[in-house]
Amino acid sequence: MTTATAFSPTYVGGVACAVLGEGGPVTVFAHGLGGTSAETRPLAARVPGTRVLLDFRGHGDSVALPGGWDYDLLADDLLGVADAFGATRVVGLSVGAGALLRVLSRDATRFERLALVMPAAIDRGRDDGATLAIRRLGRAIDDGDVAAVTELLLAELPEEIRDRRGVRLLLARRAAQLATRPAPRPRRPDRPLADRSVLRAVTAPTLVVAQQQDPLHCADLAAELAAALPYAQLLELPPGGVFWTATASVAAALAAHLAEDLT
Repeated sequence: MTTATAFSPTYVGGVACAVLGEGGPVTVFAHGLGGTSAETRPLAARVPGTRVLLDFRGHGDSVALPGGWDYDLLADDLLGVADAFGATRVVGLSVGAGALLRVLSRDATRFERLALVMPAAIDRGRDDGATLAIRRLGRAIDDGDVAAVTELLLAELPEEIRDRRGVRLLLARRAAQLATRPAPRPRRPDRPLADRSVLRAVTAPTLVVAQQQDPLHCADLAAELAAALPYAQLLELPPGGVFWTATASVAAALAAHLAEDLT
């Protein structure tokens, strides 16, 4: 096990990790498609112990992934980091939640506590407007068109949030970062699970976090996932809730869930 005593970037098999805090328990945070550890930092703010925020390969400060990603590759990254740090808890955001589901399909009892935030898929592929939006975003990133990337990121937000002070500036900064490297693309059609029935073997208490009116992360899908997991509870937030309207609430809920059973 790697000992984490302070914020210190490190690498595990080409996967960059930001390490926050110290002591136990150790929780790994896995971001969404096109994201980095900065995306999961607000979710980790109140979680006790050591927090390890990874950048999947092909993202952030991690090594390039020229062949594209699939859920096996993401699951390998997540599990490799978790094993290196001796993590017993994990938080997966969006595609990171999908990577966690793939890990659980291999070993349903690997973690003691789980949180899946805004899951994007379970056992079916996406062929709706969300897929088209991701493709448009990928083209804008590859073109290095920061303005177009910014507008596409804004389009994902509820209208009442888009005009908030500082929102456009924050998204423009993220767009500029995204445009510095090729867009992460799937190497093949894939989904986290072949059959959600494998989740019946998961015994870890699980928190599933959804937000309403999110076209990329449907609240109904999150409810389906919570129903498929034997020991899950669903937290449904208002539009934009995870990062814009209820950030403190979701951070507190994650901290409380991940701190349970500590002595």
